[in-house]
Amino acid sequence: MAAVRRAVRADAPQILELVAQYAAQGLMLPRTLDHIAARIDNYVVATDGPARVIACAALEEYSPSLAEVSSVAVAPDRYGQGLGSQVVLGIERLARARDIEELFALSLTDNFFLSLSYKATTISRYPEKLARYETLTRSGVEIVPKRCFQKVLGKSWSAPRLVEQAATVGQKRMVG
Repeated sequence: MAAVRRAVRADAPQILELVAQYAAQGLMLPRTLDHIAARIDNYVVATDGPARVIACAALEEYSPSLAEVSSVAVAPDRYGQGLGSQVVLGIERLARARDIEELFALSLTDNFFLSLSYKATTISRYPEKLARYETLTRSGVEIVPKRCFQKVLGKSWSAPRLVEQAATVGQKRMVG
């Protein structure tokens, strides 16, 4: 079973390895080890043991209330196990802890972010991202057009209430 946690500096080389696979295919922006290490507090990882990073995602802050979910990557041998969703939910928790109210994400596929309650929108809502793209394009990085999704986190959030089966009489009771 995978564990989802905040990344630590020792995870940076494995995060780079995951991200580099997708960047080589033009599916995400390339990152360097220094870039990842300098922003390690913005990453969430899933691990399948004490040392192997099998999924990651990053929170790229644009303002005190706006951030992007980026660098969502899953090891190819672990596709289809919900790890991408788990690390994105970890990024949402990190964003809430930082009082960020709105997240956006860019993706080549619709279903992933829609399944996590994101709504389709236009990238023109985020001039900060367009400015970054312009800078990257001028430096020779090819930008693949992607669909844009956004989610308003709001200020009020609480852990989901779990329903527990009472062992003695088969009655349900709320916990949490």
